[in-house]
Amino acid sequence: MVERAHFTHIDEVTPENMDKGDGWFITEFRLPFSGREGSATTMFHARFMPGAIHKKHRHENCEEIYFIVSGHGIAGAGGATEEVRPGHFHYVPADTEHWLINLDENEPIEVVGWYLGAGSVVETGYAYMGDVTDADAHGPHSGYDVGALSHYEDAAAEAGDAGAGWAMSEFRTGLGERQGIGHTAWRSVIAKGEAHKVHRNANADTFVFVVSGAGRAGVGEEVVDVRSGSCIHVPAGAAHWLEGGSAEPLVAVGLYDGAGSVVASGYEFLGEVPAAAE
Repeated sequence: MVERAHFTHIDEVTPENMDKGDGWFITEFRLPFSGREGSATTMFHARFMPGAIHKKHRHENCEEIYFIVSGHGIAGAGGATEEVRPGHFHYVPADTEHWLINLDENEPIEVVGWYLGAGSVVETGYAYMGDVTDADAHGPHSGYDVGALSHYEDAAAEAGDAGAGWAMSEFRTGLGERQGIGHTAWRSVIAKGEAHKVHRNANADTFVFVVSGAGRAGVGEEVVDVRSGSCIHVPAGAAHWLEGGSAEPLVAVGLYDGAGSVVASGYEFLGEVPAAAE
């Protein structure tokens, strides 16, 4: 039986009260989907104002993937450091020390991500590891020895078959099986009048975050308007679609949870997007 889908907007999600004593010097941290909604994976959204930091920590029980929506900062993983900017996907293996800091004097960092296979922060096996030093933050930054850091612009745009529902401007896989990861993190661009038509992913839950633009989304019989900040959780096997509807293209990032490629997700095209109600 297919579980029901969940829709929300990040502004409707109550911020969590995280303990600064455990390194959570984050301006704002929200959990749009977690075990509270019956999800086996926790989706999170964080905002780092200038100077904000999530200090050194690890998740003993789960992998983590996050995407830099906006802003610039320095991220660490496994003792190495790198600069991150909008469009970066970061994969952190389980039990790996990592951190993120905003050194910009003006611009916040916005992040969306997932604790894979953990229904809460507690279930991730969160462990605080200590402060980020000046040497950590200011480099030199030489790249990662563990995990993966990938920018969507470095991934080739995939030529999806429009006849199989891929009627969109662009679809790129930022992380997945080519990095040896058993999950797929992706970015799509859907102009007005375009759509990722009705389909299902039989083997993987799908998570979606709308970065910019607006349009409509449907799961089963439920149809909602979406805009920047909209969040969607689609259970494995549920029919769903996403359609652009504004002059600014709808840009979304998402995750196929537990499948390292579109093929492994059990992708199946089901038909056309239903017409909008008059």
